[in-house]
Amino acid sequence: MSSCRRLVPALLITALLGACATQPHLSSGKIDELVVAAMQEFSVPGVAVGVIKDGVVVHAAGYGVRELGHDEPVDTQTLFRIASTSKAFTTASLAMLVDEGKLNWEDKVVDHIPDFALYDPWVTKEFTVLDLLTHRSGLVSGAGDLMLWPKPNLFTREDIIHGLRYFKPESDFRTEYAYDNLLYIVGGELVPAVTGIAWEDFVDERILGKLGAKRCFAGRIPESEMQNLAAPHAMIEGELQVVDRNRASPDVDVAAAAGGVRCSLDDMLKWTTLQLARGKLPDGSELFSEEQSRIMWSPQTILGVDSTDYERDRTHFKAYALGWRLADVHGYKHVSHTGSYTGFRAHVILVPELDLGVVILVNASANNARAAIAEGIVKAYMGIDDVDWVAYFARQAEEEAADEPEDETADPDFRNGSVLAPLDSYAGLYRDAWFGDVSIEMRGDELWFASAKSPRMLGRLWPFEDNTFYAYWTDRTLEADAWVKFEVDDAGNSGRMELVPVWDYSDWDLSDLDLQRVRDE
Repeated sequence: MSSCRRLVPALLITALLGACATQPHLSSGKIDELVVAAMQEFSVPGVAVGVIKDGVVVHAAGYGVRELGHDEPVDTQTLFRIASTSKAFTTASLAMLVDEGKLNWEDKVVDHIPDFALYDPWVTKEFTVLDLLTHRSGLVSGAGDLMLWPKPNLFTREDIIHGLRYFKPESDFRTEYAYDNLLYIVGGELVPAVTGIAWEDFVDERILGKLGAKRCFAGRIPESEMQNLAAPHAMIEGELQVVDRNRASPDVDVAAAAGGVRCSLDDMLKWTTLQLARGKLPDGSELFSEEQSRIMWSPQTILGVDSTDYERDRTHFKAYALGWRLADVHGYKHVSHTGSYTGFRAHVILVPELDLGVVILVNASANNARAAIAEGIVKAYMGIDDVDWVAYFARQAEEEAADEPEDETADPDFRNGSVLAPLDSYAGLYRDAWFGDVSIEMRGDELWFASAKSPRMLGRLWPFEDNTFYAYWTDRTLEADAWVKFEVDDAGNSGRMELVPVWDYSDWDLSDLDLQRVRDE
């Protein structure tokens, strides 16, 4: 009989708790009920869920439809974007190169990629391979993500590496956690630097090929495989819609090493089996060593533990490892990573002491559905099988909604403002060192914002007040309207433009943009 590891306080979920389970187990029927309830509660079109226990796939199933308004069902071969769960493929690639003696975790990045540079020359010189992968650079969280999203855009990996030198740090090097995608792309570029093979080709051939994963792609997807695709969905202005710009593309993703892998549930389960086997393939051969597995699951950057972590999970410690997050959950080591890409959610969870792996793929921006399914499965195997996690996260969603400010785009006042100068006086070419050119141009009697390298950032500038405009993006799926503030001299000439998110909870970081007006070009 297993011991009960649950210590959830009564004040949170008293009504949902019963006696400790004596047989940590969750039947496929119970998983089906959990997933369907989460889909209904959180308006999710489709989900794929898999569970591995003791080296055996004990559950693998698709639920719902690939695309709203269509009948094609999600199955275990449906292709999803797996977003940031791709990061573990990058760390595994580098671990393989460490095993082969072609790379060391403490190598200086500039020794392999001479063009790599950050704002501070000393930090540039000291920056190691480990630093690329552990979110401790000192940059603001999400720095430079406008070079990655919204897609499609015209930024290259060379642009990303060159652009890093323009971002001023927010904190001291190696002192604070701040999530970063750009440095994972640099990490991916270490692969061609030491092997001559592109990151995506290395992953496709050396990892996915060895796994026999035929519906999982780091690089280009063959035309024959561009079928059975999950479509991305998100709530846009109160309505669940397909986000066409984020459909799976056959092309190589510039951000692949940070979040660009596309994969089916069946093949993600093969990948998860490899992780639980500490790098060993089913035939007994080794893809990466047990020592490297240990390193990839070792804490590198400390993460905070909040009251919810402790009350719900009895968590005392959390950390970021190498492409994985670590925590103690009711006495178990919990190794996991989420993936979030507008219209898609993913989650991979490993509990090594239970020889348990869980994979969740969702075709909607549905954090609470993902969390409810994850908690419902993992906690059952920990002996906590009497909590209604769908109800728990539904309450949490209600609380979050109550705390959010009113949606300012619903307020017509932003369409009825005025500014100090004639609209055409703001028009011109503006340039940022890493983001490139932005044209502020008159279209009839309207002022418009148009980015040269990020064409989705196109929208009308509505006069608001003083020298401030409201940028109303034509693509409403961006959900990132911004205040555009012009600096104007005494003669009425604009010289600089600043962008500030309209909503405090926006995912976009615009603070590093320094758009200066270009004169006489």
